[in-house]
Amino acid sequence: MNRILKKRLPGSLVAGTLALVAVFWTGPGETFDPVLAARDLPVEIAGCVATTEAGRDTCVSKKGVTSRWIGRTARGDLFLVLRPDCAVSNDCRAWVVERTTQGSATLLGVSGEIRLYRGNGVYPTVQSRLELSEANSTYTRFEWRGDQYVSTEKRMVYRVGGVECGTRAECVQVARDALRQNDADSTVRIYEHVHGVSWI
Repeated sequence: MNRILKKRLPGSLVAGTLALVAVFWTGPGETFDPVLAARDLPVEIAGCVATTEAGRDTCVSKKGVTSRWIGRTARGDLFLVLRPDCAVSNDCRAWVVERTTQGSATLLGVSGEIRLYRGNGVYPTVQSRLELSEANSTYTRFEWRGDQYVSTEKRMVYRVGGVECGTRAECVQVARDALRQNDADSTVRIYEHVHGVSWI
């Protein structure tokens, strides 16, 4: 039966039928093709690309942003908006944007390397990693709480010899494990960099 219908229906009628089905399938306020157009960007992103320098917000030359759809909410669609030209992680800026029938709003703006984690909720958990120096980085975790993103965890981690050993306590454990494996050099390097102690 389906084979017969497909043969008899002209291509334009099939396309029109599919489009009509898509409209009814998505429901009110939802989009069939979730794309965040440039005209839909919130003002703070569209006007300039924001970055933070010395504790103040500044704008840098906008070379455009890219977006990708990350989920559907009860109010609309969620997008991750990124600067495509960032080469150094600290220069990277990203925003979580929700587009609804009333317009688009920035839910979160963060700098650094960004990772999204899916939980039980619609809004993903966001983790940013920001390099403070050659030896230190901070990880900040943002979770959706009710009607906004909230910073739920911030921790500083140490990097010794180009490898992160973790927080101070975690680095002490890594140093102890290295000592148990007769790797005194690694142990001394960790204690020097993390605790400022050059002996064990």
